[in-house]
Amino acid sequence: MEIRYKIESMEETGFRYSPNFNYDSIDIDAVTYQFEHNLVPNAEKSELALGMKVEITPGKSNEILAEESVYAIFKIEPFDKVIQIKEGGFRTTETLLIDTFVSIVIGALRGMLIKNLKGTPLAKSVMPLIPMDVIRQNTARLTDSTLQK
Repeated sequence: MEIRYKIESMEETGFRYSPNFNYDSIDIDAVTYQFEHNLVPNAEKSELALGMKVEITPGKSNEILAEESVYAIFKIEPFDKVIQIKEGGFRTTETLLIDTFVSIVIGALRGMLIKNLKGTPLAKSVMPLIPMDVIRQNTARLTDSTLQK
């Protein structure tokens, strides 16, 4: 089966940075990155939306030092052969396609963080690589299309 897909749209939906935090009080190499993502299928438009957010915290507390979020919409053909919408979520026959979409959005987040944190103490922090199996475990519990943006 030939699967065609494209990025229909991608936008930065938010950025926040805490300039008043005492960055000398923490080890920049020890900050943590916490990710959240949400996949929402739209069968009528043959699209899958992916919203992703990353928060950078000092590691010792839940205080948010910086936050970046991205929202992307991917067009998929043939949608109904790849995505099966079920009550409360959806299933896919092509997990590698979802992996690709997630990797694209993580790359966008990484680039936006590099751009937005330039000149700040957090610019020295390196966003870790995220094993795809960790993301897949959290993608198993997907939302229904009523939460669509």
